[in-house]
Amino acid sequence: MKKNHLKSGFVLSYAAIFIQSVISILYTPVMLRLLGQSDYGLLQLAMSAIAHLGILSFGFSGSYLRFYSQYRALGEKKAIDALNGMFLEVFLAASALALICGGAVTGFADLIFDSSMNSSQVASLRILLAIMTVNLAVSFPTSVFDSYIIAHEKFTFQKILVIITAFLNPLMTFPLLLAGGGSVSVAVCVTLITLIKLCVSGIYCVKRLGMRFDFSLDKSLFKKICSFSFFVFLNIISDQINWNADKTILGITRGADEVTLYSLGAQFNTYFLTFSYALSSLFSPRAYRIASAKRSDVILDRFFAKFGRLQLGVMGFIFLGLATLGKPFMRLWSGLQSDIPYYTAMILITPLLVTSIQSIGIEIQRAKDLHRFRSILYIIMAGVNILISIPLCIRFGSLGGAAGTSVSLVIGNIIIMNIYYEKRVRLNMAYFWKEIARLLPAFVPPVICAVVIRDVINESIASIVVCGVIFAAVYIPSVWFFGVKKDIIK
Repeated sequence: MKKNHLKSGFVLSYAAIFIQSVISILYTPVMLRLLGQSDYGLLQLAMSAIAHLGILSFGFSGSYLRFYSQYRALGEKKAIDALNGMFLEVFLAASALALICGGAVTGFADLIFDSSMNSSQVASLRILLAIMTVNLAVSFPTSVFDSYIIAHEKFTFQKILVIITAFLNPLMTFPLLLAGGGSVSVAVCVTLITLIKLCVSGIYCVKRLGMRFDFSLDKSLFKKICSFSFFVFLNIISDQINWNADKTILGITRGADEVTLYSLGAQFNTYFLTFSYALSSLFSPRAYRIASAKRSDVILDRFFAKFGRLQLGVMGFIFLGLATLGKPFMRLWSGLQSDIPYYTAMILITPLLVTSIQSIGIEIQRAKDLHRFRSILYIIMAGVNILISIPLCIRFGSLGGAAGTSVSLVIGNIIIMNIYYEKRVRLNMAYFWKEIARLLPAFVPPVICAVVIRDVINESIASIVVCGVIFAAVYIPSVWFFGVKKDIIK
């Protein structure tokens, strides 16, 4: 039954992400044309700037599953209620803090962005910053309910909610854009959707899953969570820097138009990360169960390698597909006669292909309480990223910012972390890469197909669709039958 549930969750997760991504891909060029390159860049800059305040969660969202799993295994219902109450209080406090900090950023927007924007752009940006601050404040308590849903492995509800909210975005914003609402209307709709998601998730958790809250403070539990969450917090800071700092730097040094070019490429990086997280979120509860039960390291090695093979099968399709079809597609999609978004996306995504196949390792580290080193390393590499990216953004624009991020990912997330997995987490990395290598021959036919397609494809819908179908027809049976089939069946 559990295997069938995992398989259905696997299918539904990717179906939800596929629908969400298709809607976004179809709607983005419409929004870009209706808003214009400058206004679209201001919206992306506001979202990115306020996203930095996501660090105000202080890592608590990444700590819930570990403590919940421990209490559930011990059957301590009252401890779970206390955990729920504590997390809700923390995130409500984070919401209040976000409003204060976001208000400060909004107030000083003219001082921060005055050198690269005119007074009209700065005025529009201030309104967008204020709205996105409210959106962030609403999103914090939502994460409490999301964590509870994941802990109960209720993937069906969660993914259906993702699909519904994905449809709501264009349905709400498109009429307003046609009426001349501009970027402010988009920001307002995003905030309303976040509020709807909070209400629906909260009702589901309380009514259907029996979520209860005990607001009496357990100081001992709070100290344990704070100690664990601090290093998760460092990881959140590094993620915010890696995926949002480039836009802010470009906004300050190069202006809104350059932010648009970077954002279009980074959007495909976001799609890639979303697909990567889908599989790891399904396997996270299992990773915690194996580690909590003190199972042997051999079992963890096999679990880690199996995940890596499955993930490579999925992410390899997206990576090769983008490398093959991305350049003509992005030109047609964006309406801009520039290849900068394509190269920005490829520079960002290339190191992520490796990190994605090892993403379940993050949960294994947390389950073993060995995540401290990774968090410290990532915050250091995020600082290196900023130091590299500032001069590269000034000199090379979007491509420079993407290159700085990519270099820091290769050094920290790939080279150093693989050494740490072997030496400290006690995962057999030689076995892992041997298992990954066994999958590589299945990639030979699709790689050959990709090389041929790149020579014949052109910037027309018919050409892109036909070439995409041919690539999928070669990739899917090759990697399925000669690669990941046995990993799914097992």
